[in-house]
Amino acid sequence: MNYETIELKSKRLIIKKGTKDDFLKVYEYDFKKLKNIDGECVLLKQDLNKIEALFVDGMKKYYSKIKKAHMFDWIIYLENEPIGNVLTTDEDVDNKIIEIEFNLHPSYWGNGYMKEAVSSVIDYLFEIGYDNIICGYSDGNIKAKRVLEKLGFKPYKIIKDAWKSEKGNMIDDYKTIMTKENWLSRTLKINKIKDSL
Repeated sequence: MNYETIELKSKRLIIKKGTKDDFLKVYEYDFKKLKNIDGECVLLKQDLNKIEALFVDGMKKYYSKIKKAHMFDWIIYLENEPIGNVLTTDEDVDNKIIEIEFNLHPSYWGNGYMKEAVSSVIDYLFEIGYDNIICGYSDGNIKAKRVLEKLGFKPYKIIKDAWKSEKGNMIDDYKTIMTKENWLSRTLKINKIKDSL
């Protein structure tokens, strides 16, 4: 499998490798504070030195490391403006499973951009040979849950008391799954494939 973060396109967006400055814009706010954990959704700027440290050796080296780790990391662009990202994390090669995560800058919430970007990434991941895509969210992260439901992800497993919030509450994590067959039938692509046989 080729682990190259290639450029993808959707109706309104371009999803491709980013620059350090693009990552810094996307991660301007602390996403942990935006997830509505403990009933709070706070726009809190984060220390961008942590983000910048990821790219200390340059973008070419960063994407080389991503590729070697069997990962992909896309920045989402709307009219050349970086607005979010989609990345892969864990991979199970034997079972053709990959896990994705996504983030969208709060200035762009509520416009369907994340659903559109993740759809393009899902198309690509199934096209290159994965059979299942896992995506998770934490208890309270209603926005991520809603995106996954709109995309058609199904419940997969619950990790009870996965981590402790800043207020000391134990937070559950939820994993959802999209199978290749469900995605193709949901997007009507399975009919196009059958018609071409």
